[in-house]
Amino acid sequence: MFLFKRKNGTYYLQFKDEISGKQKAISTKAKFKPEALKFLSQFNSNLKANRERKQTVHYIEDLRSEVLKYVLDNMQVSTCQIYNRVLNDMLRIIGNKPVKLISAKDIEKFKSIRVSEVKPSTVNIDLSTMKAAFNIALRFDWISINPVKSVKKILITQKEYLSFTDTQVNLILNNIHNTTIRDFVRFAFLTGCRLNELINLQWKDVNFAEKLLTIRNKENFKTKTGKIRYIPISDSLFSLLNDILQQKPGVNVLTYFNPEQYIFRNINKYKYNKNYVFIHYDDLMNKRG
Repeated sequence: MFLFKRKNGTYYLQFKDEISGKQKAISTKAKFKPEALKFLSQFNSNLKANRERKQTVHYIEDLRSEVLKYVLDNMQVSTCQIYNRVLNDMLRIIGNKPVKLISAKDIEKFKSIRVSEVKPSTVNIDLSTMKAAFNIALRFDWISINPVKSVKKILITQKEYLSFTDTQVNLILNNIHNTTIRDFVRFAFLTGCRLNELINLQWKDVNFAEKLLTIRNKENFKTKTGKIRYIPISDSLFSLLNDILQQKPGVNVLTYFNPEQYIFRNINKYKYNKNYVFIHYDDLMNKRG
């Protein structure tokens, strides 16, 4: 740290920024050395006071740790996995920089590299996730501005939504000979439920009297939005529920009901793992070409 005089006659203070590690120079606004020395003395006093307050420098690794704690407490495991992936990619691409030094330029660099690795839609998910993560940093007063706020997402041309015809649905179902997988697929077509929702369905979620299926939050499962959803039970869905029960000899929806039991359960009478359904469905579809 030292004083020097520029051609305009003003003294400047050269010092090393403790956060960035870079050399910086600021004007003392003094043209006489005694006044410049007073500025230097005051600067050192302020620097000492800051050190005594032990201001903590928070890095991306710290942000990752805090964000994952928050997400684990408030969101689904799958959402936590997205945050974990995105923050790990930030560390890989941007490096473990202090959070307050992350700029829009750093985010643009991240965006540029990621678009060469994954689909634009995935990059947009990454940007949304990063923005949410930096909003948490804002709440902690780690930063004053969210660096992702000014970064635009990639423009993606909207595609026409695809849907299956009855013929296509029947073709798919007729080519699935694994009863469990076929029931999963039929249930999905009839309700629009996500796989994780189907796996966590229990008979207590079925109201036969009012013909309603309830997608609710549970101790080990949260809906994607955190909200409860109600789905009308159509005649086809009623028939499917009966088919599932009739896999147990001598019972049907009118004679059998065990509220805590999972609708889709394996030989150990417990719910299926999501990977089991994915793997078997993909295997069956690949064999059918």
